[in-house]
Amino acid sequence: MPEDMLSVPTPDGAMGAYVRRPEGDGPFPVIVYFHHGPGLDPGSKESMQRLANAGYYVVSPDRYHRDGAWLTFDPAVMRSGTPEGDALRKSMFSVLMATSDDMVETDLKALLTTLDNESAARAAPMGVIGFCIGARSVLRTIANHPDVFTAGVALHPSFCTTADADSPHLGVPSYSGHLYVGFGAEDKMQSAADNDDFIIATNAMSDGRGLAEIHDGADHGFAVPGGAYHDAAADRSYQKALEIFEKAVA
Repeated sequence: MPEDMLSVPTPDGAMGAYVRRPEGDGPFPVIVYFHHGPGLDPGSKESMQRLANAGYYVVSPDRYHRDGAWLTFDPAVMRSGTPEGDALRKSMFSVLMATSDDMVETDLKALLTTLDNESAARAAPMGVIGFCIGARSVLRTIANHPDVFTAGVALHPSFCTTADADSPHLGVPSYSGHLYVGFGAEDKMQSAADNDDFIIATNAMSDGRGLAEIHDGADHGFAVPGGAYHDAAADRSYQKALEIFEKAVA
């Protein structure tokens, strides 16, 4: 299947946007893909291909482009317990925390403008999927663009339930589209227990439009091929994601 690289003009310079899509001219329904904290690594591209195989134009903006093009941080090294791993983890969190919701929103608006000129990308309705910190961006996106994004998927979410007055999970009850959320039962980094309010709000969405699940045996990062990948949890999550994309986007 084709893979493309778009150059997206933003107020902070050109941003790359990586595309996986089906063969042919399209237009194909669009899924915006917010990559996980370690960046758009090979596992993320494999995940994108899984969605493209189902007939979608999948596009991932370069979240950290202000700090360098397509930065990635190896999860295996960060988990190694070595000084090198500790330094890499510190570097990743520095870049991650410096990339604000407003920056991501600015980049998303620029991406949507660029997609207007991509003949293979269909106009709204669109879907959005995010992993780890990308799940936070999913919730911000569906709150900010309910007329564009009619289905959202948040997998092993990070920083979605906070003590802030504008915590991302607080927008879930007002969302008019479909939402699927998947947590790993073994996730100690961003546990399901710390996201009770988010889970409750999702499952309380009317007309069965929301579903939050906790996957037995799965850890943080279970849906991105790589070290923490969990076959059963990933398969279930992509199944549910494709179900709501088929219902609300295709």
